[in-house]
Amino acid sequence: MKQRLTIGAAAAFTVASAALAAPTTATGAAAGGELTYGSNILLHNQYGGDGGYLDTNGHSTQPGATYDVSTNQTPNSRGPATSVWKVVSATGKTNGTRVTSGDVIYLINQYGSGTYLDANGHSAQPGAKYKVSTSHYTDRGTGTGTWKVLPAT
Repeated sequence: MKQRLTIGAAAAFTVASAALAAPTTATGAAAGGELTYGSNILLHNQYGGDGGYLDTNGHSTQPGATYDVSTNQTPNSRGPATSVWKVVSATGKTNGTRVTSGDVIYLINQYGSGTYLDANGHSAQPGAKYKVSTSHYTDRGTGTGTWKVLPAT
């Protein structure tokens, strides 16, 4: 099952279960395909109808960062679980609890030892605010690794 949501001020993403089989409570997804804490998901950007899958890609040169983040045409084609993100509550909600609009979350990439999606340094790109990478820390700086779930509309 796919759901559209916006994370922070970013573009709308399609969220899909990272598993090929139907989600079960064992993988962190609730019955009915609801997005729950502990779920492993893919984030598919909707730019142009197919902006690619959010993916870690190479070592980052940003201070305190681990991997650069970009989109990739095919999920996990660069390496095992480079496009898989685990949804974790930043406010202590337990695994299996439904993620709702307004929740603050961490997204942990499942490649290697697992690193947190992180805003890191000002972007020089026109119209952009911050660069995005991953870090070994939940919040490398105050709020850099936390993302608020908002409706896409």
